[in-house]
Parts: sequence; C-alpha cells; structure tokens
Amino acid sequence: MPAFAYSARDAKGALVEGLIQAGNQSDAAKLLRAEGKFPVRVTPAAGIAPKSVPAKTTPRVQVTASRTASAPANPAPNVLGDKYRSDDLIFFTNQLAVLTETGVSLAEALEACEHDGNSPRFAKALHAIIDRVQGGSEFSAACAEFPRIFSPMYISLIKASEASGMMAPMLRRLANHLEAQRDMTKKIKGAVTYPIVMLVFAIGVTVFLMTFVLPKFANIYNGREDKLPKLTKALMAFSSFLTSYGLYLLPAIAAASTGLWYYATRNEDGRRHWETIKLKLPLFGPLFHKTYLTRSLRTLGTMIGAGVSILDGIKLTSGVCGSGHYERMWNTVHDRLQTGQQLSEALADNPNVPKAVNKMLAAGERGGQLGAVMERVAVFCDAELGVAIKTMTSMLEPAIVMFLGTVVGGLVLALLLPIFTISKAMH
Repeated sequence: MPAFAYSARDAKGALVEGLIQAGNQSDAAKLLRAEGKFPVRVTPAAGIAPKSVPAKTTPRVQVTASRTASAPANPAPNVLGDKYRSDDLIFFTNQLAVLTETGVSLAEALEACEHDGNSPRFAKALHAIIDRVQGGSEFSAACAEFPRIFSPMYISLIKASEASGMMAPMLRRLANHLEAQRDMTKKIKGAVTYPIVMLVFAIGVTVFLMTFVLPKFANIYNGREDKLPKLTKALMAFSSFLTSYGLYLLPAIAAASTGLWYYATRNEDGRRHWETIKLKLPLFGPLFHKTYLTRSLRTLGTMIGAGVSILDGIKLTSGVCGSGHYERMWNTVHDRLQTGQQLSEALADNPNVPKAVNKMLAAGERGGQLGAVMERVAVFCDAELGVAIKTMTSMLEPAIVMFLGTVVGGLVLALLLPIFTISKAMH
C-alpha cells in the first residue's frame, strides 16, 4: 500500500507532520480526519518504499514532528490598488467549504479555488495565502495579512475552526453569514439610491430650465418687467445669477462637498456628527437602526454558535457592526458583562434594542441556545427591514412624483403666466 507524507492540524491547532499508509491521497486525508486531525497537505512520500510503513489491518498514522506554525517572514504583497468584489469572498468561502467537506486537504482546496473569475486583488491575496499555508503557516494567520479582504470576524472564526477541527461547518456558516450581509446591503443601497437619483434628476431639470430655457424668455419680457408676476421676477433674477456666476459656483459647490465628505468620513468628530444626523433622519433613520442591529445580532449569533466566547464575540461585533454609535453600545455591553450581568440585562435599558427582541434573547439565555436564538432574531429583524424598505419606497414614490410635478409645473407656470398678463394689458 502506498505511503503519503502529510501535514495536518491536531485538536490543539498545532502542526504535525508524518507518514500514513493508504490507497490514495483522498483515503489518506479521510484517515487523518478520522484520527481527529485536519489535513493541510497530503503528498506521495517520494523515495520511501511502501515497506517502510508498518503494514497493519488498520492503517496507522506515524507522527514524526510537531511544531507550532508561525507566519513566514516574507511580507504580504501589496494588493490594495486592485479591484476587489465582495462576491469573490462569498464564492471562495462556499467553494472551500464544499472541498473541505469532501476530505480534500486545505492546501489542495485553496489551489482549487484559484480561477480566472477572481478579481485581480483577490487572486493576488489568494495566491499569497496558498504560499503561506504550504509554508506551514496557519490559514487564519495567512488571512490576517489581508485585513481589507478578510474581516476580524472571518479570521476569528477560522482560528476557532482550526482549534476545533471543524473547518468545513465553520466555512459553511461563514458563507451563509456573508450572503445574508450582502443581501442586506443591497436592500439598503436600493432603498437609498432611488430617492437620491430622483433628487439629482429634479435638480438637473431645474438647473437646465433656469440656465437655458428661462434666459430665452427673458428676452421676450425685456422692457416689461413691471408687468411680470413676482414669481417670474424672482426666477429671472435667480436665472441671471446662475448664468453670470455658475462657472464660479460649481467649483465652490464641489469644494464644499469634498470638504464635507472628508469631514464626515475621515474626521472622528465628523463621523460621529454625521452618524447622529443619519440615525435621526425621517424615514431613513429607522432603516439605518434596523440595519446596524440586524448586522450586530447576526454577527454575534454566528460567533456564539461557532463556539466563540460571548465576550470575544461582542468585542469583534463592536468592530464590524459598521456604526460608531452601535460600537459604543456594544462596548458598554461588554463592560457590563464583565461585571456579571447577562446579555439581556445589559441590553434591557438600551433604546436601540426593541423590548421584544430583548425578551427573545433572554429566553435563549435561559434555554442555553443564545447563539441559535440570536441568529433567528437576526432573520426576523432582516424581514422587518425588508418590510420597512418596501413601506418607505411606496411612500417615497408618490412624494417624489409630486415634488417633481411641483417644481417643473411651477417653473412652467412662471414662464407662461406673464404671457397671459401681458396680453391682457395690451387689450
């Protein structure tokens, strides 16, 4: 029977190397998994005759070395300038889960995930991760070198799976989590994009009428300003201002917008102020609250269900919830849990968590199923978010149509009303 050299992780996550006797590489990987080890690499033992491995009715694993893997000295390549799609990570995680479920070694599974469909940035990162894993590094440590692709939660769950030997179920859980997060993000973007596009369209139509159409009517009304309605006079004055100073106004608006964007995204105080405004916006504020709460509960539920301690899970959740306001909330909860409170007790007086949700979390704590209950609550909140988005969209559509009708209709009325006024004065 052929002999195979292998590298695998034991129950404590340490890297062990040795020889195993099996019919083929796939059988060797299955035998390692049956021994409680997670295969990283299985290759034919070159130069070793089959007789060098003791033949028994039940194949036996011979451990020849054991060491704790460390990250290689070579730094990670710079992949920040290339494009990266979040779908790459979802597809990669799903594919890796399928391959590891079938007993394929981690190194071979990673190599199988290399294909032309990956974005350049992800392809470079994956190639570097394969080199790290083949060099003896832990998969989680290799992923940690690319924080813009692999979140702290992703790395933590991979690390937990390496310690428990449950890589395939953990990858499946991660893939489901990432898909749910992507769908929720698409819902929010769809809800916010529609009114923004309509608002930009309304502004564009207004500027076009004010700068190109109204000046032509100004020549017609020249010399009859005293007979013009007040609305027409105001619009003509505004039109004259735009045509005279528009070239100066546009750069000023662009500079102000850039400054506000920088203040709201790069400055700590600016981010806090912008988020406060965002969470208090009519219609949109409740959507953002539901989004951050759903994301937090799903992340925390996934981590608790994967065996991560609740304190570590909350710490990681605070960093990936996407909101400074909710990050501070979870940090407060973390501090309260350290004093001996239960999660439901720490959230009891928080206005961001509905009472019904907190009662379900309390029931999960009493039944010892907090992780599962939290994931179901996240699904419930996600459904509520979908209903809220549909309700908001159904309210916004007629409001936007009425706004456009009022703006365009008001401009047309202001342009045509003087014609009737002047014609009456001539009679």
